[in-house]
Order: sequence, then C-alpha cells, then structure tokens
Amino acid sequence: MKINQPKHETIPWARPAIDDAEMREVVACMESGWLTSGPRVERFEREMARRAGRKHAVAVSNGTAALDLALRVIGVSAGDEVVVPALSYVATASAVAIQGADPVFADVDRRNLGLDPASAADRITRRTAAIVCTDHGGNPCDYAKLTALAATTRLPLVLDGAQSIGATFDGKPALSYGLVSTTSFHAAKTMTTVEGGMAFTDDESLARRMRIIRSQGEDPQRKYYHIELGHNFRMTELQAAIGLSQLTKLDALLADRQALAAQYRSEFAPLGLASPVGLPNARNSHFLFSLMVPQRDRIVARLKQRSVETRVCYPLPLYAQPIFERNRNHFCPVTEETCAKILNPPMFYGLTLAQQQRVAAELTAAIAALAPSEMRKAV
Repeated sequence: MKINQPKHETIPWARPAIDDAEMREVVACMESGWLTSGPRVERFEREMARRAGRKHAVAVSNGTAALDLALRVIGVSAGDEVVVPALSYVATASAVAIQGADPVFADVDRRNLGLDPASAADRITRRTAAIVCTDHGGNPCDYAKLTALAATTRLPLVLDGAQSIGATFDGKPALSYGLVSTTSFHAAKTMTTVEGGMAFTDDESLARRMRIIRSQGEDPQRKYYHIELGHNFRMTELQAAIGLSQLTKLDALLADRQALAAQYRSEFAPLGLASPVGLPNARNSHFLFSLMVPQRDRIVARLKQRSVETRVCYPLPLYAQPIFERNRNHFCPVTEETCAKILNPPMFYGLTLAQQQRVAAELTAAIAALAPSEMRKAV
C-alpha cells in the first residue's frame, strides 16, 4: 500500500533581494538611453570603493573577469606558480590557469575554511608569483598572517573575495586586504547586479591597467587606438543601476544574515555538528552557513525529497577536478575532510523563522534516520 507523503513548499537555497526599487532603477536607466558603461557604472565604482576601504574600484562583467584582471596586472604569466586554497569555487584556480600559470593547492584552516597561512608558506617555491586567498562563505582569512607572509616573501597577495562583501578583519573590510581584491555580484550573492564583478586596489597604475584591459585594451585618451591586448569585460549601466539600488539595502541585507546565522546556531545546537567558528578578530558576513554533516550526500538527498534545497560548497578539492589533474601535487587533509562533510542550508534575505525551524527539523530527522553504526563511522 502506497502512503502519500505530505507535500511541502520548497525552501530555496538562495533568492535575490530584488523588489520594486531595482525595477524603478532599471526603468530609469532604460529611459535615459545610456545602456552601456557610463555614469551609473562610475558612481557604482566610487560607492563600492568606499565600502571596500579602497582608493580604486573597477567594475566588470563578472567575478571571474575581475580575478582574471587582477592576476594579469600583477604580472602572473606562463610558467609561474600561484598558491591557491584547495577548497574554493573553480574560478579561483581556473583564473590562474588561464594566465598559463600553475595553481598550487594549499590546505585551509578548519576554523574559517580560508587559506591556511602555514600551508601556503609550505607551497612557496622559486616559481611562485602570487598568493590567492578566499573568505569561504564570507568567513575572513587570517589577514595578519597572510599579509606578513606576502611581505616576507615579497609576493603579491590577491583576495578572491567573491563571497567577502560585508566581512571584516581587525575592523577593516576584508576587501581592503591584498594588493588587489575582487568580488562577485552573481544573483546568489548577498548583493547582486544579476551578473557582475569588481576589482579593488589602492595602486593607481594597476587600476588604470585594469580599466584599459577590460575595454579591449583601448587607450582611454584615443578612441580605436589599442595599446594592450584586452577583453570586453565592461559592466553595463543596467547592472550598475541594480547594484546602486542594492547598495542602499546592503546594511540591512548583512544584518539579516547575521540574525539568520544566530538562529541557525540555536536551531542546530542540539545536533552537536561542527561548524567553522571563525577568528576572534574577524566578522563573518555569512554568505554561507556551513555545517559538517555525517553521511552528507544521503542527508542532501533526503532534504531534497522533503523540499529543502541545499548546496555543498564544495564537494571536491580543486585538485580533484579533472581540469587540474596535472596539478595534483599536494594532499590537503582538512580540505578532504571538509569536502566529504560540508553542507550549506538555505541562506537568503526573507528566510523566515518558520522556514529555518523546518530546515532544522528536517535535518534532525534525516540524521536520526541514519543507522547508529553509520553515524559512529561518519562522525
């Protein structure tokens, strides 16, 4: 006899905080007749530079483009090595490979899942041209140690800050660290331009080069005169219009994520699951909420059946990705353990208390359904 399971409304993993304000800005932009990169992009750059604690901001078409520009202008090229965290989105390493350089994978610190400075130091060789770090889920790296490592080795530090907006370390924006930092405005991020990204630096000459390269290498003083091989990485006015509207909400969006994270910690406390706590002098912006869950893939499948969407950020160490097969030169135990257990529940503006409680109840039931022997083996 088949028993009908109760149907539930799906709780999505993410949802952009878009409303009538963004609609009005887009309409105003369309009515202005200026749709390609123009005054809205310039204003968005100025306001984001201020939020990031930087002198210069360069708006581009997406976060990967920003990272590509950052690596190129600091001089990463064919034959170089670049130290990157083994736990990250693929773009962190693929942007290195696109320059013709080799990503060298270092382990992460289990407290924040960011690049472990000691592991990074162990990976540095005579070929190393840069160090790239990430704030996993908005949980800041140890910038004191990473900045000191960069200074000692005379290597540029780059922050792939795709998830870093709103995070701070020692009271400063995470995006203010590194010779160059970047971020993403993808639709799933805390604030969005649907697609889009930005690179930040305090170095005027690097900012100038990034602006030239993003616009087909054209001399800004001479139309159709190209002084460097470039790309079309420009941000549109429509994207900037959305971004400017999102900026007016950013403090509220960040405060909401802090409240959501606090509620999740309360809801999940009875389960005794590990979660990266972060460093005492760092403020997590909580793009992600991360849990270490036994028999993770089975849990994910059950939650999906119960209409709770989740993400696994990330299921494989970067060196296990097929495109990096030749770069599998180091084993990273913390990354391996994290990739086997990490689970990211829904996290977005407007997630209700009832929805969070349902997520916790479904996760609790899914874990309880595991056989005791499997639990002991997995934990």
